[in-house]
Amino acid sequence: MFRGADRTAGSLDRRSGANRWADGRSRQKSSLIASVEKSVLAYLVTVLIPFGYLAAVDYSTPVLAQALTWTYFDIFPWNFVIFSLLFITGVSWIFWAISYSQHRTGERLIVNGPYSIIRNPKGLGYLIILVGLGMLLQSSVAIFILTPAIGMAYVLYLKAIQEPFMKHRYGATYDEYRRNVPMLLPIHIRLRR
Repeated sequence: MFRGADRTAGSLDRRSGANRWADGRSRQKSSLIASVEKSVLAYLVTVLIPFGYLAAVDYSTPVLAQALTWTYFDIFPWNFVIFSLLFITGVSWIFWAISYSQHRTGERLIVNGPYSIIRNPKGLGYLIILVGLGMLLQSSVAIFILTPAIGMAYVLYLKAIQEPFMKHRYGATYDEYRRNVPMLLPIHIRLRR
């Protein structure tokens, strides 16, 4: 009887060791995925979006401005002041969000700090910076066409990819969070059903 208890305890130890190993592998895999995601995001934010935005403004603004009879904003030197204010505001939102999300374990949903105001504070920061770039370039097309187009693409990404993933990962907690906190702008828009 005592030997059988030892065998059972030994098999439980092996099973718990296998579970610990699987948990360790799972954490390692999720940290690798998080690292790749951060690298891709850093590339998008520092290289692809700014240079793509500048190229789009450079090539599309004269054509679209002429077609839509829009001109450049002639607000020199105020465009530097407005750009600086918008840039500082956007970067502040981004760093505030990063300060709350960089040490997370992924097991709990972040609902404090900037995430208590909107669900995607980094995205709002990037859009504010893009509006600031449009002001710096003095381009009405950049402000009123390109930035809203990028914003719409970002909202579609959030709806199609990020929100289903978050709902799958956090379940009812995320549903309640989504009901109480707006997606991108710090205003609540209630739709009647």
